[in-house]
Amino acid sequence: MQPRSMTVAIAVLASCLLPAFAHAQGSRLPGAIEAGLILRQIDGVKRVLVVAAHPDDEDTALLTTLARGWGVEAAYFSFTRGEGGQNLIGTELGEGLGIIRSGELLAARTVDGAQQFFGRAFDFGYSKTADETFSKWPRERVLSDLVWTIRRFRPHVLISMWSGTERDGHGHHQVSGLLTREAFDAAGDATRFPDQVAAGAAPWAPMKLYRRPLFELGATAIDIETGALDPLLGLTHHQVAMDSRSQHRSQDFGTALPLGPRATRLSLVSSRVGGSPTDPLLAGVDTTLASLAGDLGETARADLRSYRAAIGRARGSLNATGPEPALPFLAEALRRLERLRTAARPAGESELQRELDRRARLLMRAILAVAGVRIELRARDDVLVPGQTVLVEARISSGAGATVELDPPVIEVPPGWSVEGIGPDVETEPDDAGPFARFFRQPDVVLDPSARARIEPGQLGLWRHAVTAPAEAPPASPWFLEHPRDGDLYQWPAALDLRALPFRPPPLLGRVAAIVSAAGERFDIEVADPVRHRAVDGVTGESWRPLQVAPRVSVTATAPTLIWPGGRPGSRVIAFRVSSFARDSTVGEIGLDLPPGWRAAPETAAFELAGEGAVETVSFTVEPAAGETEGEFFARPRIRIAGTAVPATHATMIDYPHIEPRLLTGDAAVRIVRFPVRVANRRIGYVMGSGDDGPEAIRQLGLDVELIEPGDWEAGRLDRFDTIVLGIRAYEVREDLIAANAELLAWAERGGTVVVQYNRYEFNQGAYAPYPIAIGRPAPRVTEEDAPVTLADPTAPVLMEPNRLGPGDFEGWVQERGLYFPDAWDERYQAPLEMADTGEPPSRGGLLAAPVGRGLYIHTSLSFFRQLRAGVPGAFRLWANLLSLDGSRWREIAAP
Repeated sequence: MQPRSMTVAIAVLASCLLPAFAHAQGSRLPGAIEAGLILRQIDGVKRVLVVAAHPDDEDTALLTTLARGWGVEAAYFSFTRGEGGQNLIGTELGEGLGIIRSGELLAARTVDGAQQFFGRAFDFGYSKTADETFSKWPRERVLSDLVWTIRRFRPHVLISMWSGTERDGHGHHQVSGLLTREAFDAAGDATRFPDQVAAGAAPWAPMKLYRRPLFELGATAIDIETGALDPLLGLTHHQVAMDSRSQHRSQDFGTALPLGPRATRLSLVSSRVGGSPTDPLLAGVDTTLASLAGDLGETARADLRSYRAAIGRARGSLNATGPEPALPFLAEALRRLERLRTAARPAGESELQRELDRRARLLMRAILAVAGVRIELRARDDVLVPGQTVLVEARISSGAGATVELDPPVIEVPPGWSVEGIGPDVETEPDDAGPFARFFRQPDVVLDPSARARIEPGQLGLWRHAVTAPAEAPPASPWFLEHPRDGDLYQWPAALDLRALPFRPPPLLGRVAAIVSAAGERFDIEVADPVRHRAVDGVTGESWRPLQVAPRVSVTATAPTLIWPGGRPGSRVIAFRVSSFARDSTVGEIGLDLPPGWRAAPETAAFELAGEGAVETVSFTVEPAAGETEGEFFARPRIRIAGTAVPATHATMIDYPHIEPRLLTGDAAVRIVRFPVRVANRRIGYVMGSGDDGPEAIRQLGLDVELIEPGDWEAGRLDRFDTIVLGIRAYEVREDLIAANAELLAWAERGGTVVVQYNRYEFNQGAYAPYPIAIGRPAPRVTEEDAPVTLADPTAPVLMEPNRLGPGDFEGWVQERGLYFPDAWDERYQAPLEMADTGEPPSRGGLLAAPVGRGLYIHTSLSFFRQLRAGVPGAFRLWANLLSLDGSRWREIAAP
């Protein structure tokens, strides 16, 4: 039998390749499983968009069942990136936390198989009402983000995780529910947001709108089974979903993978296809390709029938131990599909053409998976600085019975970049494959970058390229951070294709044109994969990282916000860590631009960095202008490298094992805040919790602070401290603290001061306080950062010394007043502050203090972890009081 010939140009993006559930970035499912999952997707036209407010609001069981089980093209739209939440795994907040949580959503989608989109809304923190949320998020602009996504993704069914009522609790959730309902109507109306239509986002009206009937007993709903065992995956969809859910590590969402039946309940809100509220999810929606064929004629319809039949036969012939029998049926399906694409092409861009192109891409993925052809395009480094060159390798392996004939791969680069093929006669450093690779390594056979090659079964082809970034290449930056926010909205990027996407795609793309011959079939294909870096760690093994452009040097202030007590004479030291992203050495100098009348010594300081990862700390002694004791000022570093001025950029890699690393760049300036504040000379111990800037805030006040480690709880070792501060959520993450809590309270009774920052409900599980404190469910919180604060007891010691506090000290706070307030406590505690959000009863649980033996115990749920980082003067003055007060002085002030 002679091989059949077929010419198909198809782009197979690596970002679409299904990774293994082991989360090794860049890994793939076994060929038969990957192909089986693909075949579920290409026998119909089914798109579902799930909508909610935050990362972790999504129903991962629903998404997994739709995407993995039903073959639906499913996606999740999040209005925000979760910047206002807490962070259990690090110290990042705000935009840095938004990058983490965006990455966690991508990691979750990698597991459950759905796609991910974002709006522009900035998560400003917990909100209790839709009205407050709309006061910060312009309604029409936030609505337009969802409408844009609906028009581009074109879902048949829209599912809202929230109802748009007060039952949703969080104001962001309420707004999400309200706007999803509005978007269902607006997306198909060409008179709404006509600028989108002009930009190519044609109106699209979803057929159905559902929502989750949360807390609605007796509501008419359908149940979607999510706990059924999937024989292709060997897991239930709910188990896969819980693996997806566990990617939200920053939010403490790790969970088990339970067996047994599970269901997601959905209530029908609106339908354009009629039917009953109890009809199945896609009932009434024509999900066949034939519905898009229009007037293509009977020949096209016959091809569609043959296509479906071939897909069914391919699915039935898949075998995990030998999936190759499916290839002839995949080839027949692709032949029929190519005929349909040719017939549809004269009509121009259409829904049918888009769907046919997508199926061709998916089919080619299945063919490569079944034929055992693997393509890797990888860079030797994950970071590239302007003007630097990186080695890019294209590796193509045929591990089964396929033969691959191809021209040399082409590396596509952005404008201004250069690429050059490297021949086999040029030596390069061997790739780092780990400490034991030398025992298994086969010599790399480098192929000619200008000649056609043939790869036989069991062989590997390798091509090498040198790619150079131009000297003016900008650092990688998430598109949503490239311009300042407009209030609580990010700005859309100029490139329309980037709108609503999580991040920019990698800068390099590798394209391979090849003929794959297998099972008597012959396919001409084109494969396009982003170039990524394969990292190998001796402990964790292989991972894949995006290639990112970084500045040659990063300038990081050791204290980005400097608290400088007004009236304190003398100078302060401002220090910067200058670090290198470049492989070669860097010589330069750094100076400071200061406000008029301020002085720095030295005027400039030289630095020399030996190579990538090298760090040098440079310090300046700064004196303010005479008479300037209060206000906000800035010290801006300036950099010269090899005599040329370059931007002084702060760049840090946000890097955690479960997400892809992302570069965060920003202003390297130091913000100096001067205001009157006094603090006693106390010896401070600090128990780090889930992560905050408390120790640095203590140093800013001129005090020494020592971190308390697990071995420091032995009897008598705490006596070197006057005050011990517990970081946020310490009882949640420090088992040593729980075990040593009795020793901590005994130390307080001997005269020490304990300051406990906010904890969650875990605090109720043990008698951690000397007298009862209870955090209610739901816990009271004050989310309005400008909520009125009443000094219910203005003579309370914590408000008196060393700083006399007044109403002005509660101005300028950020995001919120506090969270997880106790709602009940022993009468021995003083509760001197009273505050409440609009329309709510006042709460006095934000600050509690009581004498304990000769010492003092203070519990505060005020959000110091946000205020101190932001340099809020009043928060620092109250913080100084909590650090300074001791039991004896308390009694003197409190004595009648």
